[in-house]
Amino acid sequence: MKTDYERLGGEALERLEMSTKNADTAQTKFLLDWLNENKNTEFGKRYGFAQIKSVREYQEKVPLSTYEDYAQDIKRIVDGEKNILTARDAVYFCISSGTVGDEKYIPLTEYDFEAHYVFMYGAVFGQIREYYRDMDKTEIFGKIFQIGEFAKTYMPDGRMNGIRSGCVYQWLDGNGEFDTSDYCVPKEILFPETLEDQLYVKVRFALSERDLTAIHGVFVNRAAGVIEYILRNWEPLLNDIEHGTVSVKLPEKQKKYITEKFHPNPRRAKELRSIPRANLHKGIIKKIWKNMKYILAIGGDSFYYYTEKMRGYAGDIPLHFFVYAASEGVFGLAEKVNSADGYVLLPESVFFEFIPVNGDHTPLLIGDVKIGEKYELVITNRSGLYRYRLGDVVKIVGLHEKAPVVKFCYRRNQVINIAGEKSNQQQFDTAIKRFAELSQTEVRGYCVQEDFSGISPRYLFYMECENAPRNADALFEECMCAANPEYKSCLNMREIRPLHIELLREGSFKHYEKMLAERGKPMAQSKMPHFLNTEEKKSFFASQIIPKEEKE
Repeated sequence: MKTDYERLGGEALERLEMSTKNADTAQTKFLLDWLNENKNTEFGKRYGFAQIKSVREYQEKVPLSTYEDYAQDIKRIVDGEKNILTARDAVYFCISSGTVGDEKYIPLTEYDFEAHYVFMYGAVFGQIREYYRDMDKTEIFGKIFQIGEFAKTYMPDGRMNGIRSGCVYQWLDGNGEFDTSDYCVPKEILFPETLEDQLYVKVRFALSERDLTAIHGVFVNRAAGVIEYILRNWEPLLNDIEHGTVSVKLPEKQKKYITEKFHPNPRRAKELRSIPRANLHKGIIKKIWKNMKYILAIGGDSFYYYTEKMRGYAGDIPLHFFVYAASEGVFGLAEKVNSADGYVLLPESVFFEFIPVNGDHTPLLIGDVKIGEKYELVITNRSGLYRYRLGDVVKIVGLHEKAPVVKFCYRRNQVINIAGEKSNQQQFDTAIKRFAELSQTEVRGYCVQEDFSGISPRYLFYMECENAPRNADALFEECMCAANPEYKSCLNMREIRPLHIELLREGSFKHYEKMLAERGKPMAQSKMPHFLNTEEKKSFFASQIIPKEEKE
């Protein structure tokens, strides 16, 4: 069986277009149908779902919520109880990526998977098909290099758990509907028995495949990391391909697997060696895989450094930033291929409410938002979260038919606020980008925390960058003042003192990612930490500082 990606994608896009033309109607129907289905659950009886006949009544009867409001109910669902939040059973427990605080379990129903499959999986192929509308589908949809890993892990009672990005693959595979023959990496590597770093194994399969047409990942920093790994190990990899050997230290099980799978391939090694070594990194992906058509990875301003890196590696191959999603649901689809930071909200995936960041904080509906304004998202999902404060703040940047197009700005609880300045990630990203341009340096990563160690508080930044200027603190201060006028005002009033930058050793953020992987966190799900909100994070990055004597 080979998936008909053209048909799948076309049907998904057609459904999306119909719902966006009638976004407000689609939202109301979704909500009222969902409440009716769950009126006899414990939660439904608690808040009188049976009596709710309109969106307004829903907002009046059901309070805004956070994860803590569901913690006890979710614990009972984990323990096997049913009919608590939803009439449909939880079949998967999504492990929150833990960007803020501890990891949490989010129960998912098959109803949730259906939306994920249509809008986060199927519609993406439809967009790729439209991008290459004049090309035969056989040239577009070939072998895929999936750089993520989807180990099948389970709750004590046998129900699956894992990360949001991998749940649909496990669900499809469980139903016998996932065709792994479309991938260059075989099923036993896509679905390993345990979560372990198998980058070398995946790269060997990918380099051996001449006709790759796509690279699929989750976040662009991980995709760029795979290409950097290939560049760093170019000659050893080519030697291994030529001779069928393994040049890196691997667990014995992996080494045995590779030697059984790969025989000497001098022809492919010769092809790769014919690529000129000068400026190998520029457009390297097309040099290795001449038929590559697109790269799937979430990027944009929040991943500025790695997005630009990936554009350099990709050359003229389009990047598709594909979805706006979280453990709690699938919220938006990238409006266009090769265009970052613009996601069409999905009227049939979750029910949206919007709390204005400025002015009256009364939640608005999808038809009431205004272009240019910022809102905190509130969702009712397909798995039992009702009027859930997601914590994401988005800006409305346009409309697709009647559905808002949004840009993610920052998380509500990821703000540094020492003296009322409320600096957020979007402002930090803007300042970092400007600092990199002015200082002509590459900022590979940054994170920040409040520093209360002196006479007055300040911002303490950790940066991994190349050739930082001697006046880095002062230059970055200017960039921060431009990005956040309230910060500048607090600085001028001496309510905070000038910021300080500590430079990190090369590879610090990769070491952090590796540390998480060793603890069993899927590397595909790893995001760069920007806010040091735990002592563990603070201690780790403090340990990576370049000593003063090494700087001089």
